[in-house]
Amino acid sequence: MNDDCHLVAIDLGSNSFHLIVARELTGCIQTVFTNKKSVRLASGLDDNKVLSEEAIQRGLDCLAEFNQQLSGLTCRAVRIVATYSLRVAVNSEEFIERAKSIFPYPIEIISGEQEAKLIYQGVAHTYPLKGSTFVMDIGGGSTEFIIGKRFKIKFAQSLEMGSRSFTQRYFEKGEITRKGMRLAQAEARQTLSPIVEECLKLGWKGVLGTSGSYKSIKQCMLELYGDSHITEKRVRRLIAQFVGAKTFDKLGLECVEESRFALTASALAIVSSFMDEFAIKNINVCTSALREGVLYGLSSTEEDMAPRDRTVNNLLHLHRIDQVFSRRVLLQLQLFNQQLAEQGKALDEMHLMFLRYAALLHEIGINIHSKKRQHHGAYILHHSDMPGFSEQGQEIIATMVGDHRGKIKQAVVSDMITESEYYQLVQLLRVAIILTLGRRDFPLQVAKIKFNGDKLQLDVPAVLFKENDLFTMLQKEVAQQHKAGLTLKVIAESIEL
Repeated sequence: MNDDCHLVAIDLGSNSFHLIVARELTGCIQTVFTNKKSVRLASGLDDNKVLSEEAIQRGLDCLAEFNQQLSGLTCRAVRIVATYSLRVAVNSEEFIERAKSIFPYPIEIISGEQEAKLIYQGVAHTYPLKGSTFVMDIGGGSTEFIIGKRFKIKFAQSLEMGSRSFTQRYFEKGEITRKGMRLAQAEARQTLSPIVEECLKLGWKGVLGTSGSYKSIKQCMLELYGDSHITEKRVRRLIAQFVGAKTFDKLGLECVEESRFALTASALAIVSSFMDEFAIKNINVCTSALREGVLYGLSSTEEDMAPRDRTVNNLLHLHRIDQVFSRRVLLQLQLFNQQLAEQGKALDEMHLMFLRYAALLHEIGINIHSKKRQHHGAYILHHSDMPGFSEQGQEIIATMVGDHRGKIKQAVVSDMITESEYYQLVQLLRVAIILTLGRRDFPLQVAKIKFNGDKLQLDVPAVLFKENDLFTMLQKEVAQQHKAGLTLKVIAESIEL
């Protein structure tokens, strides 16, 4: 596909209109431009579901801006989907007719079920799903619920409740009262009740929230607690903080904008009711949703490849990495893990995944500067769009690439990896790279490894020390790991470094 041939997805939501422009490269979607405009269509719906002239004009003005931004682009495919507000508005056809003279692409009003399915596709193509997952997307006028596994959807439903509609109903004056919050929660629980039994029967392993509302809640957690975990207890405390403040000026949270104060309170009412009804203790956040689902529907991306593998394959081709060498390093690491397994110390699946992708990508910065490849590689991975990887997972792999040679820096510590686990992975990666003996076509080395606590011992056949380069590299590596507070002991028959 020509790099100048773009895919365009536009989501006409109840709160905002979203534009995303992307290119398809080696089976992976690369976003090149995004735009989001607050249009507030839902606030323009009256009791008879008539969309006001002011709301219509805001929408048309936004489409005119999007059209200008797309001018000059060669577009392979464009899809525009409209959701709740235009779905229920009795005069939605008027909006569509007037839009034709402004924006030369058809607008498709999709059903709630279609919206739910597209949201899930956006998540499945970009987030590392593990087993059955319950996805919840809070919109301005509706909230979508989906249960799926990989790319297969088991349940999809759209319910009529949203952050904008709840704001108009319970927090219209911008005041968050205890009574208003309780009424909002009561309506949310009542709206949820028809789907509870079916969802509980299907079951799930993980829960994901998408949309701007979840992003706002996540930012609140980061400011209050220093991490993005959304838990039942934290949600209750945040609701109490909103109710206690009552108005925006007394909230005391820098991450909450005044325009989103009541919307966030409405979202909290819905989220807390969701967690109560389904006995959910933790919710993770996914940044992808409807527009990404539309975008991947326009692409030729195959569903049988995991999103992480698509991302890594794209990076390998984009940065012209020597894959033969990288895969030899990976094979050396697999031999190490087999030995660890025989010792009852095999790496767990997640840590093995970090090691695998770090091995494949460790030379991503070599074309920028060969001697400082580790620094450039870490920078590239820290700042790349990497669908399929969580933020923490991306940070761990990027930092490992930065530590694959030269000075070993401070470890990444999170709920996914401890300090000692991180350093163990880095030790294995660095030793495996050295034992590949550069780019010469040597067979895999039969070196033996074992961990004694946090100390790594490497037993190398003495014949390998005929390779003076290997002897020198291992000497330097022992010193480098010592400087980082790590221990590497290298034994070659009677020789110890």
